[in-house]
Amino acid sequence: MRVNRLSDALGAEVVGIDVSDPATYDFDAVHRAWLAHQVLVFRDQSLAPEDHIAFSRRFGDLEVHLSADHLHPEHSEILLVSTRQENGRYIGAVSAGDYWHSDLSCQRLPTSASLLYALEMPDVGGDTEWADMYAAYETLPAATKARIADLKGVHTFNRMRNPRVHVPEVHNDDAKMRYGERSPDDAIHPIIRTHPETGRKALYVSERFTIGIEGMDDSEAQPLLDELIAHQKRPELIYHHKWTVGDLVIWDNRCTIHYACRGFAPGAIRHLHRTSVIGDVPY
Repeated sequence: MRVNRLSDALGAEVVGIDVSDPATYDFDAVHRAWLAHQVLVFRDQSLAPEDHIAFSRRFGDLEVHLSADHLHPEHSEILLVSTRQENGRYIGAVSAGDYWHSDLSCQRLPTSASLLYALEMPDVGGDTEWADMYAAYETLPAATKARIADLKGVHTFNRMRNPRVHVPEVHNDDAKMRYGERSPDDAIHPIIRTHPETGRKALYVSERFTIGIEGMDDSEAQPLLDELIAHQKRPELIYHHKWTVGDLVIWDNRCTIHYACRGFAPGAIRHLHRTSVIGDVPY
């Protein structure tokens, strides 16, 4: 097993293992590499859904995503991230990742690890970017660190309550059900999060899910969130990934945010399977 760094910001590729065969790797070494690099890429994998699920479970218990109509028909642990259509409807979460976010920070127990496996990709576009939230926190001005030290962000799944995002056109007709009735209660999390395994501090807000600051009037909270969100997306914090069929990528939502870059032609197929590991209450 070799680990090759992929950018100055974060991310590494792991070479020489087959994640479907535990005999080909030392999981403790993989786990250490994941904590060190935040995003790991395993190329040329050939994974049945059962293999994907089994490897994911090495990182913890798996959750079933809120988007119940986009789950794998035989394996509810797998979310379909797909532009494929059947009978005139998208089979997967076509808008997944359209704004920078940490997966399901809108829940009391946000996702810790996400594992995304590429089955079909367009020739052009469909890339994903990740940003390092350790570095985002560490490079904040000292005065800003002090200002946000004890603040907590308000996170929601409901896009209709978030002025920084919009409801995808494909969901215009069912927006109330999808983002309102299905939405869990707001989650309140520290804006500066301590990683439970590394002990490092990370900035924990995002444009997709964070809509306010607990106990702070919006006239003050929204400009502060705008400042933090702009800071966390600076180019020097980002790893840009060009997908190839067979790539399995795992990332740490406790210290990264990510974004699906789009850029593919209308009608192009981008089809991936995603599993999500249940995390802890942020502190």
